[in-house]
Amino acid sequence: MTTAAPIPSAPEPVALVTPPLATEPVPPAWSLAKRLGFRFVCAFILISCFAFPLDSLPVIGTSISQAISDFWAIVVPWVTRNVARYPNELPMDQTGSGDRAFDYAQTALFLALALITTAVWSLVDRWRQRYDKAHTLLHIYVRYLLAIPMLGYGFSKVFKSQFPMASVERLTQSLGDFSPMGLLWTFMGHSPGYNLFTGGAEVLGGLLLLTRRTTTLGALVVIGVMSNVVALNFFYDVPVKLYSTQLLLFAVFLTLPDLRRLANVFVLNRATQPASLELPFTLPTRVLWATRAAKLLFIGWLLHGGATRSHERYTQWGDGAPPPLLGGLYQVESFTRDGQELPPLLTDPHRWRAVSVGRNVVTARKMDDVRRHFPVKEGEDGKSLLLMSSWDDDAKPVATLQRETPEAEHLVLRGEVDGAKVDVKLKAVDLSKTQLRGRGFNWVQERPYNR
Repeated sequence: MTTAAPIPSAPEPVALVTPPLATEPVPPAWSLAKRLGFRFVCAFILISCFAFPLDSLPVIGTSISQAISDFWAIVVPWVTRNVARYPNELPMDQTGSGDRAFDYAQTALFLALALITTAVWSLVDRWRQRYDKAHTLLHIYVRYLLAIPMLGYGFSKVFKSQFPMASVERLTQSLGDFSPMGLLWTFMGHSPGYNLFTGGAEVLGGLLLLTRRTTTLGALVVIGVMSNVVALNFFYDVPVKLYSTQLLLFAVFLTLPDLRRLANVFVLNRATQPASLELPFTLPTRVLWATRAAKLLFIGWLLHGGATRSHERYTQWGDGAPPPLLGGLYQVESFTRDGQELPPLLTDPHRWRAVSVGRNVVTARKMDDVRRHFPVKEGEDGKSLLLMSSWDDDAKPVATLQRETPEAEHLVLRGEVDGAKVDVKLKAVDLSKTQLRGRGFNWVQERPYNR
């Protein structure tokens, strides 16, 4: 009898366990101080720089900037008078200074508005824990907000127009009569090489800010450059203290996201991880390529326009401009007033000691060192100089001097000044023999040449 083989039992089903889906780690919430700080900084930047970047656009930029300036010209004095109870009227003249009482009042108003905005924003949006997208957009905004003036100031030094060479009048001025700002301008203007060095650093910092990958490096370059500029403005009393400080703070703001990484590398000697260059939001492909094309066009226009404008200023009234007609320093050999030759007495209030001819200005230096500055134009006959009452377009001539050049180094001026007929014979001074103009660069110096 045979036994049948046992029928094998069916295997038990194996349960399939689906692994849990991987989830993105939730980034930690910002601290309360960081959220409040971001809201305040964001509000202040957008309020104080509201016109940017529209004010940088061709054609319409000037009109937009002027409209916003006119708005604040109404609001700031009203707030100063009615809210702050400031007893005096704010001077509103445009003098070229960036540190007027109006500018300080405007900055204080911006800070107050930023505080109010921060309070309202914090109340309305109190549950939000992070501002990644808003921070990224503000970071991009500040990059360009800082890059444009850095390129502008840099090109004005590369094409030497911000600090021109010391004028003839400067060269004859006593050092003790220089203002601190005048001393700084003369020091900077003397060296084309130093202008190229400092301007090149500013241009480099501005260029590095134009891409996300090099933003931190560009911000560090700008911090180094602008720290020196801010120090010069404060300690040489240059009235650009507010604006230069603002640019420096913009550069500091751009380094804040990498502050810990920078500290690890430069201070703590620790390893650090690369920063993510990905945006916290995605753009459609067409939009992405359109923004890249617009960026390239904007950068090209920015570089071309900045370099072109600076070169034009350099060739029109900077060191590259043609020398003025009869420009130079002249010593007075003889001075005749109403037919009477006046001897060179220090007590004579009428006799001139020297005459300097610059670009659009003639300066007569009297025997007692009092100087009279006359805006000058060339007469229609091509043989006379018109001494004007002011630099205004509608200024009237106060004197007409006929000029003669009997020799290359001599000049004769004849005409009526202050109601008296004068006849002045002048001899040109060779400025290349002065210590400042004549002393060039020397690789080898056996001893210091300090005069």
